[in-house]
Amino acid sequence: MSMFRLCVLIALGLALTSPIPLGVTSQASAQQPAIDGQPCLHGVDRAKCPFCDPTRIDRLGMCKEHGVPEALCVQCKPYLKSAFIAAGDWCEEHDTPESQCRVCNPDAGEDASRRATAAGAELRWQREPSLGCITSSTPVTLASPEALAAAGLEYIQVSPRPLVRVIERNAQVTYNTNRYARVSSRAAGVVTEVLRDLGETVRAGDTLAIVESTELGSAKSDLLQSIELMGLWKANAKREQDLLAKGVGIEREVLEANTRLAEARITASKARQRLRNLGLSGEQVAAVETEGDTSPLLQLLAAFDGLVIERSAVAGDVVESGQAIMTIADTSTMWAMVDLAELDLTTVRLDQPVTLMLDGLKGMVFPGRLTWISTAVDPGTRALRARVEVENARGLLRAHMFGRARINAGEDRAALLLPKEAVQWEGCCNVAFRRSASDALTFQPVRLMLGFDAGDHYEVLQGLEAGDTVVSRGSFILKNEILKNSVGAGCCEVDHLKK
Repeated sequence: MSMFRLCVLIALGLALTSPIPLGVTSQASAQQPAIDGQPCLHGVDRAKCPFCDPTRIDRLGMCKEHGVPEALCVQCKPYLKSAFIAAGDWCEEHDTPESQCRVCNPDAGEDASRRATAAGAELRWQREPSLGCITSSTPVTLASPEALAAAGLEYIQVSPRPLVRVIERNAQVTYNTNRYARVSSRAAGVVTEVLRDLGETVRAGDTLAIVESTELGSAKSDLLQSIELMGLWKANAKREQDLLAKGVGIEREVLEANTRLAEARITASKARQRLRNLGLSGEQVAAVETEGDTSPLLQLLAAFDGLVIERSAVAGDVVESGQAIMTIADTSTMWAMVDLAELDLTTVRLDQPVTLMLDGLKGMVFPGRLTWISTAVDPGTRALRARVEVENARGLLRAHMFGRARINAGEDRAALLLPKEAVQWEGCCNVAFRRSASDALTFQPVRLMLGFDAGDHYEVLQGLEAGDTVVSRGSFILKNEILKNSVGAGCCEVDHLKK
């Protein structure tokens, strides 16, 4: 007997094989102890007993470490051993529940593991139908047409409809890091002036701050010196060449002069590169050569149009090479970082349109496009990071805002769609209630395999066919009837319908 079958049987108390009249309470369930915190029939605290309270199996989910439901994991909860023994489900030879013993039963626990991993099954609607479900074979029959009218049930006929694939996930706004820059001095020095303040708009090439750096002055002097030496050796090489042509020079002197000229050129080239490394443009380096500029003042320039979003320096600060003193960002576009589920990979694609809705800007939507999907899943959260680029022409988006991103994954096929209110979780399966064609008072629970979450509807992969009539509004009333044996007497929301 599989673990899930055992849990369901215990939860229900017995195998229901006949129609259940609406409003009838099981005598067996009425005898069930109902005081939490007291020892139960299974020898543990009733509030912690998965046999007395089978809803724990669903609420606690799966134990990812051991591959069984958390509520039934004896390795994490050793006190459950006595409960399994009392329930007659214990393998003495291997000191584990018989329904979980892989030695005696190699298939034990396989169903639980499969269910836990299928489509990232963290939510009820993603769960596959339980093979051990017995409630799906138990029709619900209302007592009379008056009871049917009092229940206020509404129906829908299942039919193929266009599947609008919309995925909604958590999102957080960040800066577009392709248009984000930390401005720093490339040379150590003293800040002499800060020309832009927080929130100011800057243009590409604007001077943001000025740093006085002895390294810059020294580098300019080295360039000018190398240029002078290059001129002297060039003249000397020409003179030696002329003497050699007249027959009074020495070839060795010509060779030495040319060698010195080449060394001077290399030194000048290195000096120019050093200035470029310190942040000077080609035009500024040329100005040093033509004007003989040896000023130690280093201008820090904006690389692109944007806003000053951070400022960490004032005049007189001593800064080191590489120390950021200001940050600018182009906020005309922002990024929204989205946490996708693993199962989203089957539908989400790059360049799909996205609508961003923010908690702090109710009623407003911001269009964008999906520009990046991570190739790695976060090992802790099991989420997959994705990036949406969003236009911010009005400047309303701010970094670190929280909201939701709706990804339009396309409308590419017809599918059986069922309203979410027609789907009920009865403890081990998602079910819908199909109306009997021959008896208007009888409804058959149908186990469902659900596919895509389409907003107000679920895609139905298995369980229903086109043309089936199912209960839409009021289906929870019928669910309560099939679960009444495990919930206890008097809990049904339709007890007032008793005749």
